[in-house]
Amino acid sequence: MITAPVAAGVEIPADAPRFLVDQDASEIRLLVYRAGPLARVGHNHVVSGHVRGEIRAGERSADSGFRLEIPVESFTVDARAARAEEGEEFASEVSDEARQATRENMLGKDMLDAASRPFIEIASIALAGPRWNPTVTARASLRGATRDLRFPAAVAQQGDLLTVIASFRIRQSDFELTPFSTLGGGLQVRDAIDIRLRIIARRVK
Repeated sequence: MITAPVAAGVEIPADAPRFLVDQDASEIRLLVYRAGPLARVGHNHVVSGHVRGEIRAGERSADSGFRLEIPVESFTVDARAARAEEGEEFASEVSDEARQATRENMLGKDMLDAASRPFIEIASIALAGPRWNPTVTARASLRGATRDLRFPAAVAQQGDLLTVIASFRIRQSDFELTPFSTLGGGLQVRDAIDIRLRIIARRVK
């Protein structure tokens, strides 16, 4: 859920055990859906990227926090394995040319503007509820626009290994982005994008 715009800059707990995100094992996944009268000629897309950062995991969710960074250049579009995992809505074949064109458009100046804004940042404001299933309030900064998010997360810890899984939805327009449209508006990208996060982090001794 998106709330009103907020000022940038948050603090995460400094005295809780520190876990570093394993960016090779962690992933953010964006599910992007086609829309418009000619949607049938387009494709839904799966965009996957790396995640790095740190988590402070206290004994209670209220004593925990995180700061994550997604390098937008790490985004890949429509990897076959990712499309297969996402099921029927992503079952159609996407050509290499279409993958490349979609990625170039996404990273271009009119969308993520990777050249000037190389990172997406997400940092916690507050965690509430049980440690294994907290409700997270976080602040996301994307292409210069900052918004608050609220979503549930699943947290599991085995020794020094922490796993966090979360899903939520954003709207491009909330971050001052105009969803892609072509063919006179006949083929569009839906404003709402589903986000999935899978974070693997290891404790720093």
